[in-house]
Amino acid sequence: MTEKNTAARKASIAAIVLAALYALEFFGTGILIFKNMYYTFPAMPYLLSAVAPVPLALAILNFVKFKNLRMSIALICAAVVMAIGHFLFAAYVLSKLIFVLVAGLPVYIILGITGLFLYLVLAYPRLNKLGKRISVWAIGIAIFFVSVFGILKLRIFSFTSDGVVFAVEDEYQIAWSTSVPSTGRVEIGGSVFYDEGAGENEVSTLHKISVPMALLDEAKEYTITSAPVYSEAAYLSVSGGERSRSYTFRPADPNDGLQIYNISDNHECLSGAGQAGQYFGDDLDILILNGDIINDVSTEWQISLIYKLASRITAGTRPVIFVRGNHECNGKYAAELPQYVGSYNGELYYNVRLGGAYFMVLDTNNDMADDNFLITPAANFEELRARQTEWLKNVTDFGEDCEYRILLAHMAFALADYERFPEWRDELVAATDGKFDVCISGHSHILDYAEAGTGTRTSWPIIRGSLRSNKRESGESVWPYHFTGTAIECKDGKITAWFTNSNGEILREINVK
Repeated sequence: MTEKNTAARKASIAAIVLAALYALEFFGTGILIFKNMYYTFPAMPYLLSAVAPVPLALAILNFVKFKNLRMSIALICAAVVMAIGHFLFAAYVLSKLIFVLVAGLPVYIILGITGLFLYLVLAYPRLNKLGKRISVWAIGIAIFFVSVFGILKLRIFSFTSDGVVFAVEDEYQIAWSTSVPSTGRVEIGGSVFYDEGAGENEVSTLHKISVPMALLDEAKEYTITSAPVYSEAAYLSVSGGERSRSYTFRPADPNDGLQIYNISDNHECLSGAGQAGQYFGDDLDILILNGDIINDVSTEWQISLIYKLASRITAGTRPVIFVRGNHECNGKYAAELPQYVGSYNGELYYNVRLGGAYFMVLDTNNDMADDNFLITPAANFEELRARQTEWLKNVTDFGEDCEYRILLAHMAFALADYERFPEWRDELVAATDGKFDVCISGHSHILDYAEAGTGTRTSWPIIRGSLRSNKRESGESVWPYHFTGTAIECKDGKITAWFTNSNGEILREINVK
């Protein structure tokens, strides 16, 4: 057997092995994907399943009949590319893509360094003069970009979101993000508020500053200012000039009714959700971000996505109520999330009155027990649940003076068939029953209205109305430009809700009150 035939045979065997491994990966993880397949079109699982065995079939055919070296190399490349593509697609469908990319970064770096070492030791010495020159340039350019943008993290300064006016208790918490670490301050009328502590301006890509609600409601305008900081080294700080943005703010106005839009479970897909949220246009009074806006809290960049979604809808001009979802309970920065979104005394449960309506925000937190191997030992949600129950018991004002009383909770704990954490569920039901007109929830990726007393354990109904689709009431799309949320109007003593999609179409109308 010639050396060429031997190489072709080995390559054919390698192609079969890699194609077989890809097929195993596809159908193994496919069990998870197909169970929750998002219906971009119903035939997707079948088409993907038909394509998956093709590299293996061709590799076997090549080994038996052709033994073509080039075909084997092509099939090896195809199997590797398809395996990586399917892995990333699976992570995206299961809302774990950013987590996989961030958590796997050390592994990717090690693989890259190892690959570069093997290339320099095994391949580089065999190259001709031109090949070596190209390699040096390519490696040099890669090192430059990794050093400048990866290690030094140099960026051109810009505001990466508008101001976001979170409404909490009797204050607004104005937040925004920048492309590089920066300082931050807010000006309202003649008053200035800083993002600072202990005499030091906070230097971060994320800023949140609390201001009195009455002050901004009266002034109806505010200005955010940031200055980029390129070095925080002691006695050697390097900063740039200040940049500002000003906004005209409109408090919730009940004169023509309250127009509210609720979004949850967009899972970092901003386009469709941002378009759907513009249903009321300039008439919008309040935006509710009802949890699972991001997939996890592994990076500060993900937190900025919360701001960016709100910016697409409110452009910094309307109040926003933030509700934590279960996905926002996990990740490196999960414990710091209250510093950057609407929160009260470091907690993500609170009350707020806007436009004569009373809102109570509950933090239904994680849907996994603290001892679940996926979140232990960081998880301590039992303590949070006990603390929140105690807070609820001490609430004496449930907005009895308001015409509309709305409960916000990411997980619909009062559903008749809800069985998670039953003791805590019963405590929440007992503390809130009879005190609200409606509960608005998410989590289930469904368009649903549960009638009071029959579909729920309480005297108030539950609306769940958010999913990534323009026409379905369950079963989502992987297409990020499709989304359906819930438009709510409180007017003349009545509460009406509509499920509306990113095309502005109404899928269903609900007369709540």
